[in-house]
Amino acid sequence: MNELKAEIIINAGIRIAQQNLANAYVLKKGDIDAGSIFVKVDTLDGYSKLFSRNLSYDFMHDKTFIQFQDLYPNQKIETINVDNRISKEISIDRDCWVIEIEDKNGINPFENLNC
Repeated sequence: MNELKAEIIINAGIRIAQQNLANAYVLKKGDIDAGSIFVKVDTLDGYSKLFSRNLSYDFMHDKTFIQFQDLYPNQKIETINVDNRISKEISIDRDCWVIEIEDKNGINPFENLNC
């Protein structure tokens, strides 16, 4: 199975964010082919959300798909704490990508990529 390259996923998510008039930035470039991806969604009120790319497998359809898991579901997390978590993740995986989205509604444009 050929997995979609990290850089292609990131470019698609950034394009969706920009179409929705949200600012999107690559804070850290990772491995172009297979780096893990972290998406920070800054709600511009001192709080942020953090998502991580996960690969899942659908046995019914014999297909692998990408999901972005909320690392702090149903919680308001101060941006400083999200930034600290990102720093720890970078120290563990130097090849990871970190993308920041500025969206007052906290929408993660990567969630519905369907890839």
